[in-house]
Amino acid sequence: MQAERKSRRVVNACIACRQSKIKCSGEEPCASCRRRVIKCRFAETGSTVTVQESYLRQLQKQAQAGQQRLEQEQECQQPLRSPTQRPNTAATTASSSSTRPEDGNPPVVGLVQPDTPTSIPPGLVIHEAPSIWMTPLISPFETPSTTKNTHENGRTWIWLARWSTWSFTARLAILMSNKLNISPSENTHNFMKGNPYELRWKPAGPEDVSSTKGLPSMDHALYLFDTVKFHLGHRYRFFDPEFVSDVKRFYKCSVDEQAATSRLWFIQFLLVLAFGNAFLSRSKAANSPAGSNFFLRAMSLMPDQADMWKGSILAIEVMALAGLYLFSVGRREAAHTFLGHAMRIAQLEGLHTELPQAELGEETVIRCRNTWWTLYIMDRHFSSSLGLPMMVSDDDISVPIPPAMESSSENSTLSLQIKLAQAHTLILKSLYKTEKTQLGPFLDMTRSILHAMAERAVEIEQIIHLKFQNSPHTMSKGTRHITLLYHQCVLLATRPLLLSILQERLDRLGRVEEDWQSFLSSTTALISAGIKSAVKILQILSFEDSLLETFLPFDLEFSYQAGLFLTMANALFPNISEGQSYEEAAYSILDDMINHGNKTAEMRKMDLRGLKVLFQELAKQAEQQGIRTLTLDAHIGRGGPEINMVQEPGQPDPGSGFEMAPDLENVPLMKIPEYPSTFNTEGMSNEQLLDSMGISSDDFLAIVGQIGMTDQPYMGPYNAADSWVPDG
Repeated sequence: MQAERKSRRVVNACIACRQSKIKCSGEEPCASCRRRVIKCRFAETGSTVTVQESYLRQLQKQAQAGQQRLEQEQECQQPLRSPTQRPNTAATTASSSSTRPEDGNPPVVGLVQPDTPTSIPPGLVIHEAPSIWMTPLISPFETPSTTKNTHENGRTWIWLARWSTWSFTARLAILMSNKLNISPSENTHNFMKGNPYELRWKPAGPEDVSSTKGLPSMDHALYLFDTVKFHLGHRYRFFDPEFVSDVKRFYKCSVDEQAATSRLWFIQFLLVLAFGNAFLSRSKAANSPAGSNFFLRAMSLMPDQADMWKGSILAIEVMALAGLYLFSVGRREAAHTFLGHAMRIAQLEGLHTELPQAELGEETVIRCRNTWWTLYIMDRHFSSSLGLPMMVSDDDISVPIPPAMESSSENSTLSLQIKLAQAHTLILKSLYKTEKTQLGPFLDMTRSILHAMAERAVEIEQIIHLKFQNSPHTMSKGTRHITLLYHQCVLLATRPLLLSILQERLDRLGRVEEDWQSFLSSTTALISAGIKSAVKILQILSFEDSLLETFLPFDLEFSYQAGLFLTMANALFPNISEGQSYEEAAYSILDDMINHGNKTAEMRKMDLRGLKVLFQELAKQAEQQGIRTLTLDAHIGRGGPEINMVQEPGQPDPGSGFEMAPDLENVPLMKIPEYPSTFNTEGMSNEQLLDSMGISSDDFLAIVGQIGMTDQPYMGPYNAADSWVPDG
């Protein structure tokens, strides 16, 4: 039996197959390397080896026996190739023509379809070490696509979109509950809970249209407007420059008459009061969101939807403001509907095109341009949050992006915000696909995206240099928001890899162990970049002077996405000491929002806690089954990452081709500078400031160079146009 096994081994196995301890066909390139889309290399065979004549004859007999078996199998029309001998060239060409990467239908690697099963003669046993590269992984965004709706709102099911963070949470909880055989519970399926607030209104009667009871004084109203401008001005351009003058005229004239004759303007004014009160509120016990009294009053005065388009730009601003308030209180679906109406009115007015300045005037054209790009940024945010296609394609937009001028840092911030929104959309369309995907092309696309992110980093560096050249040594809200958006894009680009690893780990429970070396050695730089960005987000949000937004959804989404990423990373790679500590920082930030009355933050915290319970159960079952712990040891910088895997004690693994640590230790992932409690930039150079913010084009280009760079690089070049054309 032992001799028979030896007869089936290939004498000249390639280096990759030897290191991964898997079967090699012996041809060049071998079948395994073609599947894995890596370069197939063989060791030099020019050295002379002296053996006994009896041993040589024994090998010849074994070769003859193998040849006879091959002939018998061919006669019986059984296409199984014997591992003891290379197939002839014609057979090789025919059998592999459908799996060569250059043929247009490349095999899936990392997310792979196996060869067609063949019949194996009785008594013939083939021993092959399982490998993550050869496992048929489905796309992590393929299933489940729906879940049963438990709310009494008439919907039978809830669609789980590919790129919605809410859907991502639901998909994780459902996937892990099914794989771990855990019954859904309130602790693990918090995402099924409904809206945190109930907001209901009915159209106002004729006597209520002109009512101005309960309005604040003019000074208070102007203070609330300044508050709204402070919180929204660096993100959106909502208001006519004459708005303050209109407020003063409103109070000096007959307010009841003004409210009746300028109905849309009065609605916008009420929405400003609603936002102003929401930003200033610090109440936790209220059952209704802050400012809801003014918001509900504004909604009850809203004209018939069929006639809203007649209000032109003012109607657009009103609908967009209403949508933003609804989104901030957890009513995402209604918010998307209001924003969609605003965008349709904007298209009717031609705001998505380059309007003639000579006919309309410079001031009007600038206002229209700012309004359109405000809607554009909101659409990219709202649509991605719901997992929906963007309302307007970039191909249909001809209005120019506001130029980044040295004299206007606000224009520079808006310009960069638009470009980051475009990068955000590209990431979602390119990487969050339901189709099965090769690891090689996936890494190529990710490398291309991160290279574009490095270009955005250069622009951020220029803005930072401009703003801090004569600054009071503090980070502005606009710069802070841009930095957080930047790191959010990195998280979105790296999250699919974590989900793929998690899904494979779940599929391997109760089955034979897999080999992760090749997969991790190609993806460590990418995963580590995501962890670094998650940590940076939580660091920035933890500053005492960061002015944490407790009403608007942005900081809540940043902190939740970073916390979710670190929860997954810590469960898959428990040696990341920094990740463990900053995961707790996410809970602290959410607690701060909860203490200021944000019920949506309370729901997100429960979501994180529920996922934490599931990940703890995964670790428990993996330990019981003796599944090895994955260890990520990567120092982001100019050098390449190092990978270690932890072998369970008492289970030696000789000849694995990589170092096995004797036990699990807290290995530092990367050197991240500790932040002071306040962000004071006095004495910092631009380079030090950018490093503390996690923004460095050089570092990102270094990471781009590390992605997929192993001792067995995958075959290239890769043409992204073949299979990575973005949707739409």
